[in-house]
Amino acid sequence: MAVKTEAKGSRVGLVDAIAGQEPISDDLRELLGMVRPVFMGMKRGGPVPAPLENAFEEAGLGPRHVAPLMAVTLEGSLSVSELAAQLGLSLSTTSLMVGELSRAGLLERKECEDDRRRTLVHVNEKYEESLRNWLAERMEPFRRTLERLSPRARAGFLEGWRVLAEETARIGGESEAGADAKA
Repeated sequence: MAVKTEAKGSRVGLVDAIAGQEPISDDLRELLGMVRPVFMGMKRGGPVPAPLENAFEEAGLGPRHVAPLMAVTLEGSLSVSELAAQLGLSLSTTSLMVGELSRAGLLERKECEDDRRRTLVHVNEKYEESLRNWLAERMEPFRRTLERLSPRARAGFLEGWRVLAEETARIGGESEAGADAKA
């Protein structure tokens, strides 16, 4: 995408250059003004429960381990393949993180009762309540937002986020290998 740098002898701000159209530039400027505080608020997400913080510290786990732990907490149990697909990571990267979380005692693996070839991952009972409470607190702004919207506004809001997720995935032609390198 070519970014216009001048218009009528004056410098053009990046928002106007990217948007190219006046109504879109105003909306883009407003959206960008809201995105940072929202992401920063979600990143803070309240204090990490002490048992969780201790387990992370003792096992040398880092921020990259939070996403798989949250996904398993939300779903109850997942196979490593399902977890990898949900996180957009390779099976090997996901398996490595599950192994690290298992050694830390946060996740447990068990054989699937319906298909003994599958291994399911679930949260260790010792951490389940604190994880569920912490995750519920972090998800509360999402729940309240959806609750405040009419069904029509909610559908538009969700469609906007779907499009944003698709466009974000296209940045730099990022592939699974690129995502794994960041994991």
